[in-house]
Amino acid sequence: MYSFSAFVFSWRMRLSWLKQHKKAVSLSVLFVMFVIILGPPIYQESWLDPFKTLNVPNRELHPHAITKLGMVNSDDPFHPYYYTDVGKIQELMRDLQHATPLSPADQALISLENQKIQYFTLHRALSHYHATEDYALQYYPAKNIVRFEQQEFQIDVSTVYAFSQITRGMTSGWWK
Repeated sequence: MYSFSAFVFSWRMRLSWLKQHKKAVSLSVLFVMFVIILGPPIYQESWLDPFKTLNVPNRELHPHAITKLGMVNSDDPFHPYYYTDVGKIQELMRDLQHATPLSPADQALISLENQKIQYFTLHRALSHYHATEDYALQYYPAKNIVRFEQQEFQIDVSTVYAFSQITRGMTSGWWK
């Protein structure tokens, strides 16, 4: 069994190569300490902008911040519904990233009057990076079109499927 002094001496001998590389070791230790101490306060979720959802920058509408959906049908505006399954909501937000904006010429050709509309509310809860905010989204199921912030988008089949799953799983009422 090793004594403490033998243990210390063996580690001293193993680390003796560091004497030739004092500058590199001290700079790497300082860098690691800098990252550990100053990394979390400097990091902000809004700096990361790997994608845009519905043509809105990530810093304004971060998909992972949306935690609840509310819905009102145009057929029955007095009975609201809500949905809180975060996994399905994230799936919907990922699908909405692939929505293609309609050009003004396309918007002029498509008539959305007298269409059934589902009014969605995307709820962003309070977090360290975001204030509480609600976003309005209109979904036209017959045309597979979504309107968000005065712009219309054509959605694909996976987004339509996500909308149908969410509308089937909604709970009557409104979240608290």
